[in-house]
Amino acid sequence: MSTLRTYVLFVLRAVGGFALARYLTRNQLRILCYHGFSLGDEHEVAPVMFMRAETFEQRMRLLSKRRIPVLPLDEAVRKLARGEIRNAETVITLDDGWASNLSVAAPILDKYRFPACIYISTEHLAAGTEAFNVALAYMIRRSGRETLTLREVHPQIDGTYDIRTDPDAAIVGLIQRAERALPLAERQRLLRPIAQALGADVDAVLSDGRFRLFSRAQVREAFERGLDIQLHSHTHHLPENDFEATARDIDTNRALIREVTGAEPRHFCYPSGEYGAQHPEWLRRLGIASATTCDPGLNGADTPLMLLKRLIDSDRKSSLVFEAEICGVRELARFLSLGALRRAPKRLQDAHV
Repeated sequence: MSTLRTYVLFVLRAVGGFALARYLTRNQLRILCYHGFSLGDEHEVAPVMFMRAETFEQRMRLLSKRRIPVLPLDEAVRKLARGEIRNAETVITLDDGWASNLSVAAPILDKYRFPACIYISTEHLAAGTEAFNVALAYMIRRSGRETLTLREVHPQIDGTYDIRTDPDAAIVGLIQRAERALPLAERQRLLRPIAQALGADVDAVLSDGRFRLFSRAQVREAFERGLDIQLHSHTHHLPENDFEATARDIDTNRALIREVTGAEPRHFCYPSGEYGAQHPEWLRRLGIASATTCDPGLNGADTPLMLLKRLIDSDRKSSLVFEAEICGVRELARFLSLGALRRAPKRLQDAHV
């Protein structure tokens, strides 16, 4: 964040601007989004996917200091639907079901007595708990290599990948090839030969379960600790043009969660935040009560329950920026910016678009 922006936010907070923003946005629900928690240096490579324990505790301490009510997801959704959000109520959500949600986040949540919802996909419960895509991306980014050459790994995967010029393209391309070639359990076994090709120690990379998702036992443990387990699709992918395929995926996700926890999940999170215009209606047909996106912002009485917005936190986000977001400063800035745009001459609106 720029020095000027930091200074502006610091002065705004000092003169009571944060408190005023919170008051003006008090009728809007905040939903925070987290993923896993760093057990090594993962936060340096993927700061949105992994957060340090000290950063997360700092966030929870700030919520407590600001006396922001933290509600269970189901209660918050019901209050939002009835127009009963009164005091900047906030929900804490964690995506995917990382093992570190239990080892790192749960004790901090317990300390502050905050409820939280974990959206889990369930395909890995049978295939194995290592997150292939995330571990692969980490190894490639950490390797320092210019190219990755794979030989005799799999005919559809072998080849040379340019990881210096465009690592994102190389990572996506390799993941897509692996998904086409192999089921999830076999993709996870590719991590060892890929690590060897990168000159990495796969045992060190996977140490401490840093790229591990919940096992069945951990899902049950999280539920028994009071964490709310909700839907994130079975395969972490939502079909675009096939309602029946979507129904099968979500029904499988729901059945496995019910089997492990004994509870009936009713809330959904779009995998990777991706959704189409048809999905809200499809989810309603499937008995879903709410669905969260990765669209930024706060939620008012006019926000569709199947398109709830969230504040995506990151280890690189400063405490000051986080505080500004939770108090509604950024939401007001977006609102004022849109208002100014609507009042501007049409030629300026067209230039903005």
